[in-house]
Amino acid sequence: MVYMRNRIFNHRIASGMGGLAFKRMGAVGVGLGLGLLLSACASTGVQVANAGTEQLAPVQTGNVSTSALPPIGPNGEVQGANQLPPVDSTQVATANTGLPPAGGLPNSSGRDLSGGLTVEKLLGRWTVVSGADQCAVNLTQTQKTGTSRYRASAPACALKGLSAVSSWTVAGSQVQLFDEGGNIIAALILSGNRFIGTLSGGQGISMVG
Repeated sequence: MVYMRNRIFNHRIASGMGGLAFKRMGAVGVGLGLGLLLSACASTGVQVANAGTEQLAPVQTGNVSTSALPPIGPNGEVQGANQLPPVDSTQVATANTGLPPAGGLPNSSGRDLSGGLTVEKLLGRWTVVSGADQCAVNLTQTQKTGTSRYRASAPACALKGLSAVSSWTVAGSQVQLFDEGGNIIAALILSGNRFIGTLSGGQGISMVG
């Protein structure tokens, strides 16, 4: 009877110790599993952090400007660019001076009037035309007494107003003709190798030399 009790007691002790050992082994296994899981997470976190902090190559930036392009025509031509109508020299003279168009005379190739007007370039005989009429005008470098102008003449001139010319001068890009009383009777501006302008009465004239 005593023997049986001892065996039962020993069996219980052994069972208790075995359960305790199993519990301890389970706890150790769980701990190892958690450690491995945490280690894997930490390793992954380091890799992600390293990937996120890699230095990217700098991107060069510049100023970008935009502008509206003109429309393209059906034949490939650019529309709306430099489409101003051609300007006739007679129109320019009229716009700058308010003078009517001059008579039709070809440009004269006998004088070099480039590089600005001077008295020396204008000396000599000129032909003034208005419509079907014309006459000769002489421009000299002789000072007209009491003035800053030079003497001029138009002998036997049939153009009304121009026959009274007695002096002339250069005023910028203009040639001005005066009568004996100092009144301006004609103003002309350079257009190519000729002059175009008007008489004081409004009559358009051309002058070539």
